[in-house]
Amino acid sequence: MSRSTFKTLILASVTAVALAGVAHAGIVGESTDPSVLQVGVSTINAGPHTAGKSGVSVKSIGLSAFVDFQGLQAVSPSSGGVSTINSPSTAPGSHNGMGVFNFAKVSTGDIWFGEWSDTANANDGTHTVYYVGDDTGATAGTGTASYTVKGLSDYATNGILEGTFNADFTGSTLSGFVQSASTGYKVDIGSVGISGLNIASTAANATATQGATTLASGGEVSGKFFGANAAALAGVVTFGGNSVYDTAFGGTKN
Repeated sequence: MSRSTFKTLILASVTAVALAGVAHAGIVGESTDPSVLQVGVSTINAGPHTAGKSGVSVKSIGLSAFVDFQGLQAVSPSSGGVSTINSPSTAPGSHNGMGVFNFAKVSTGDIWFGEWSDTANANDGTHTVYYVGDDTGATAGTGTASYTVKGLSDYATNGILEGTFNADFTGSTLSGFVQSASTGYKVDIGSVGISGLNIASTAANATATQGATTLASGGEVSGKFFGANAAALAGVVTFGGNSVYDTAFGGTKN
């Protein structure tokens, strides 16, 4: 989708934004830099877009104008499970601050994760990762479970990351990693705490590696479980000042 098309849909829906409201009890999520990108309940009713779903807003368009990921995917179909919006022919001037989105859906629910940067280069200092989803009806998991998980971190270089997370709901821990089959880039979440539907680092011990080289360490993890008996999960891994290695992830129970 071009920036002009995206912006036209939003500007055509100013009145819809005012009427739709900005709160929805079921929509939860997180952005690693809410000053440039926020996630929340969608407010736009125009074209393929519907209010009341998992949505995203960016600073250049207006952080109060949330568009739903379902509508975005409808006009930017996924390739290999990942949708890309506004991949520039030249950067950064051609897209005037809207940035480049790579995002993916978790299973069949209204649950999404992705990354954004001002240009197509995750090294540009603006790299932001996020997740958002509808947790209506979600209940905590029991016993142990494994999840097939995918991740996004510098998609232009690494492609989709894939791996397995293992949850011990009795011991309240989550562990595992996602890795690029093409580059060997690997993000290991270390040992992460589970508290009900919440996922949060008990220690900052996530790592990003490539082969035998450690690229970043001391990473923190946060996220949520979704669905009945924690049927799905999504979250983000952050590495402080090394935002290029920040990673968004999502997955479903095996």
